[in-house]
Amino acid sequence: MSHYLSATTAGNLADVAHVRAFLQQAVDHYPRLAAFGFTLKLPYRENLADYPSLMSRFHTEVWQRTDEYSRNRQQTRRHSPPTVLRWIWGATSAPVCRMVLMMNLDTLGGENTSQLNDNALQDMSEIICDAGQTVSGIRYDAVTNMASLSISRSDRGSFSSPFNQLKAWIQAMDAPVTMVRTGIAG
Repeated sequence: MSHYLSATTAGNLADVAHVRAFLQQAVDHYPRLAAFGFTLKLPYRENLADYPSLMSRFHTEVWQRTDEYSRNRQQTRRHSPPTVLRWIWGATSAPVCRMVLMMNLDTLGGENTSQLNDNALQDMSEIICDAGQTVSGIRYDAVTNMASLSISRSDRGSFSSPFNQLKAWIQAMDAPVTMVRTGIAG
């Protein structure tokens, strides 16, 4: 990854504004945003300090697989612009945490039809699950409660509902919340 920028909040009002700004930047950056909410189960560690390195490894796995997915699309002459992966997750002092990943839907090849969008979201869901299994060493259920949505600024009538759902995912996380932008994939 070329960049890995991180910020952790404590849950006060200034931090709520910081999270809101991070979310707004993601929506403003891409006209069509893909968001994935899920629970990640990491392997148990005696030392709580081990969890941030496992989280970093998980992010790296997802980034590498997303980059490979994008390159494969480009080799078959299909459109796949670069994306920045934006992560938000709740407290990681336990082996289970709730996460949200936001990225450019167009990198996955999501088109303007709901079927193609669904296929693109499903492909990324599989990438996330595979990365979770690799990092956790758990054959099944390393990633659970997977949900995905697409937010399009150009669809005037359908922007508010998925955006509010994304905000609800983030508001339901345990404080402190950590936000990370990983390097460009694609």
